[in-house]
Order: sequence, then structure tokens, then C-alpha cells
Amino acid sequence: MVAVVVVACALILRSPASIRASAFIGTLFGCFAVGIHFGWPPAITTALVCVLPLGCLLIVGRRPSLGAAAPWLRRGSITPEIFWLGLVTVVLGGVALVVWALIVRPEPAEYLSGLQRLPLWLAILGTVAFALVNPIWEEMLFRGVLLTELASVWGTRAAVVLQAMLFGVAHSAGFPSGVAGMVMAMSWGFVLGVIRARSGGILMTYLVHVTANAVIGVLAVLILV
Repeated sequence: MVAVVVVACALILRSPASIRASAFIGTLFGCFAVGIHFGWPPAITTALVCVLPLGCLLIVGRRPSLGAAAPWLRRGSITPEIFWLGLVTVVLGGVALVVWALIVRPEPAEYLSGLQRLPLWLAILGTVAFALVNPIWEEMLFRGVLLTELASVWGTRAAVVLQAMLFGVAHSAGFPSGVAGMVMAMSWGFVLGVIRARSGGILMTYLVHVTANAVIGVLAVLILV
């Protein structure tokens, strides 16, 4: 439904920003929908959403009238300020998770329970593997496409805030879940948006995202027993 609305808006607005966004988002949600409908293994669906949406965006961007398709697809600059901001984000994210888990004592999600039944080294390996792959499409979507296209319409500051809000809503059923999880994800998404805007690329946001996911995943495996 979300993909249909996005594509419909692109057809109505006919602006380069809306067309670029619909090419990526429509393909992204289409991959998820097809994977769920046909019961594909999560690894296959994840691989598709990490490759096909970007490919579709780059193909659409070959039309000169649409402008640069993915100006965010670059390393960007990694200054000491950005490095320390990323490090603080990872540390505070880990601390917030531990405090939340100790207070709430939530039931582990199904996938966490599955990891906890594995040998510790294998559970940590699985967590790190997930942390490396999942941020690829999330960073391309939120800090890449959404932040860039929203900034072209409303400016960078508004775009950073809006993509952070969408990032939080998207993680309402994640870990942590509920309102607390949404607030934590929004805060995290806001900082990642700032890093993306100041660095000029998504490499640093990807590295921070991977590190934070790995730390949170490992802590979740160790704490929620």
C-alpha cells in the first residue's frame, strides 16, 4: 500500500524528486511484498532489497531530465567531529538498551530466542552478519533517498527531522519495541541524519549503523536470557 501511494504521488506530481523516490521505494516494497508472498528465505529477500532498488534508481536516473539519481552514494568526508559523534552514538545506544532491558525485562523476540539457543560464538556471528547486511538498504532508504529528496523540497534541516521520524515509526515493532523503541530509533535516526548531512555521503552512517546494530544485538543475546 505504501509503495502504491508513493508511485501514485510521483505520477501526479511529476517532479524529479518524487519520480526518483518512487523508483527506489516502489521497488523496495515490491521486493519485500514478493518475498513475503512467495515465502522466500529472509536472506534472499534481504539480498534483493539491497540490490534491486538501487539498480532501478540508477536506471531511472539515466534520464537527463531527472538529474543525479544518487548523489548520496559516495564515501563523504570523515572528520574527527563526525567520528566522535558516531562513537558517542554507538555507546549511548548500547547504554540505553541495557537500561531499557533491565527495567522492562522484555520477552526476547523470536529471532533472539533462536540465537540464544545456539552456541555463543555462533549467535554472535549471526548477529554481526545481520548487522552488516540490514543497514545497507536502511541507509540507502532513509539517509540516502528520503533525506536527499526531502531536502530538495523542504531543505536539509527539515529533511533530517522528517527522515528520523519515519525511521522511528518503521522501528515501532523492532527491538526495543513500542513507544520507547520508536523514540530511541528516532533519536538514533536524527544523529545519523546529521552525520549524513555533514559528511556528504553515507559511508559513515553505514559504519555507525553497523557498529550500533552489532553492539545492540550482542547485548540483547547476552542480557535477555
